Amino acid sequence: MEYLHGGDVYRNAVQYDFSVNVNPLGMPEGCAEAAGRGVELCARYPDRRGEELISALEAAEGVGTGRIILGNGASELLYALAMYLRPKQVLIPIPAFGEYEAAVAAAGGRCEFWKMREENHFGLDETFPDAIGKSTDLVILCNPGNPAGTSIGRELLRKIAGKCEETGSRLCVDECFLPFMERESELTLKHSLDRFPHLIVVRGFTKIYGMPGLRLGYAMAADRSFLLGIRRCIQPWNTSVPAQMAGLQALKAQGFVEKTVSYVRREREFLYRGLTDLCPGTVSRVYPSEADFLLFRGRQDLYMRMLEQGFLIRDCGNYRGLEPDRDERTGYFRIAVRTHEENRVLLECMRRL
Repeated sequence: MEYLHGGDVYRNAVQYDFSVNVNPLGMPEGCAEAAGRGVELCARYPDRRGEELISALEAAEGVGTGRIILGNGASELLYALAMYLRPKQVLIPIPAFGEYEAAVAAAGGRCEFWKMREENHFGLDETFPDAIGKSTDLVILCNPGNPAGTSIGRELLRKIAGKCEETGSRLCVDECFLPFMERESELTLKHSLDRFPHLIVVRGFTKIYGMPGLRLGYAMAADRSFLLGIRRCIQPWNTSVPAQMAGLQALKAQGFVEKTVSYVRREREFLYRGLTDLCPGTVSRVYPSEADFLLFRGRQDLYMRMLEQGFLIRDCGNYRGLEPDRDERTGYFRIAVRTHEENRVLLECMRRL
């Protein structure tokens, strides 16, 4: 099988992995120990309802009871959503996370793509709601977007959600990267679930709490029958004992997210300046981001040349809309914001190239 994402350290000799966008500070204190205690309890089945973790999430997210379901990562919830809805027509702005399209295809649906413009930093504009019609069964958004890190403003978000209510289209908003932003409380739609009954918000522990190997995500919606339908498309015991226990511990980490937001902002600016200084040689353009990663254009052989030096970066050539430019001999790449020392070493390596 072709590997379409970052993080493939199992088939590459990698010293520094910049291809996956997880918290550079790692897991909150106590999470690894909590997961370890979970391993000791693996002789029993996990709570298939995840009641303790869901109760803690309800309190942390402030969305009320009966509005959250757990997933084996956010990706499982996307696939279950598609399997439950069986949408015939799905609207996705591109470039975007490839699993959106894959989930729709697995459920027998067809995707329509709305291409975001490079001059707009691959972000949505005010014309996007016009593309939503009565034949649109589902709209999938990511805020901030992946791989560009451009956010969708509050007014545009509400305009899109309102249009989906008018047309009867379901709206799925992937907010996995939103906790890295200082404007998280301004841009999240989790507090608008009652206002927009067709809305479902997906989040995960993977990115913000730095635990991709444990696989833990969750979805929020006001329509309980909708959540129940999605849940029925997921196998029982889908979240393990270690994952649930680590998730509970993560939610107890006071000040961890705030510390992360400050650290990521500072290091993102450091990387942005460093990459811009490399223009127009190894790097030809850097796109501003509000997430924990940066998208840039560079010479087409950059991925392999960095890999030879022990650095794994994300080649974005398999994103729809970011195919390599053969005439200009450039391609699109994404790097995660890592620790300051890792970021410094990465920039030094790229300067040598």
